[in-house]
Amino acid sequence: MPPRRAWLLNLDADEELARPAGYTPNRAVLTRSRALAAQVGPLLGPDDVLIWPDEPPPAALPDGSPTSLPLPPLPGHAWCPTPRALRALRDAGTVPAPAPPLEVIRCVNHRRFCAALGQPLPGACFADTVEEITRTVASPSPTGLWLLKRPFGFAGRGRLRIPAGPLDASALSWISASLAPDGRHGGGLQVEPWMVRCGDFSQHGHLTPAGALVLGAPCVQRCDERGTWLATARAAPADLAPDEARALHEAATTTGEALAAAGYFGPFGIDAFRFRDAAGEVRWNPRCEINARYTMGWATGMGAVRPDLA
Repeated sequence: MPPRRAWLLNLDADEELARPAGYTPNRAVLTRSRALAAQVGPLLGPDDVLIWPDEPPPAALPDGSPTSLPLPPLPGHAWCPTPRALRALRDAGTVPAPAPPLEVIRCVNHRRFCAALGQPLPGACFADTVEEITRTVASPSPTGLWLLKRPFGFAGRGRLRIPAGPLDASALSWISASLAPDGRHGGGLQVEPWMVRCGDFSQHGHLTPAGALVLGAPCVQRCDERGTWLATARAAPADLAPDEARALHEAATTTGEALAAAGYFGPFGIDAFRFRDAAGEVRWNPRCEINARYTMGWATGMGAVRPDLA
């Protein structure tokens, strides 16, 4: 029987990464996180303990039954090892797993990091000024729409879809707030054409502190129209064309190498999607997001291979 472990599922970690100084989740965020936590599937073992930062131990088992933390202290794992999450794990009497420094976690989860590894979509860029964004979205898009994404976000948050052409007052206001000098949103915006997706996918992996990389199986994701995750399943052989599978594996491998070079270790995942271009041809974007943390589909993709628990 595997040893029991304690888990803190801070699914709002991107909010803390955007403004780590003094971040406190509101009730709506906590409610949303609890609802999503019920869908993490095989990430937790049957006897693992679930800890919530807004309530003291005793915590609850995944089935909701009350329990107390046994002695000796349990190893503690965070969805994303932010300062707040690590503090909550220690306060609950667990021994948190080793984690990278906050500055590394922020760097590799910032969308600038993913953008630096390549922009597969036509005209996409990471912009730091209103002028750059204005110039980019003035250009045609295959769908006539552009998507702006703040550096940190989860569950489809922090995004704005706008028509190609001049920016209206509402868009300018949102962009200005996103680029505010106080950096409360992380700095900069990912700007990319809105594409008509015809398939969402992911691949997951794990890095040891020494940089050893283990990859899981490709997965199919089900998302809503805003890009919010709904479900993950392992991909069947027919779900990906051979070229798509190769490109996804290559993207996951190069992502792992870049993460290790930046000083990151732990779980990660990349998202990919199939889309139609302006001519209606099916194309492939092998890496649209990097999540340097656990993800909703991480344990599904990794299966029985759990280097995070070694």
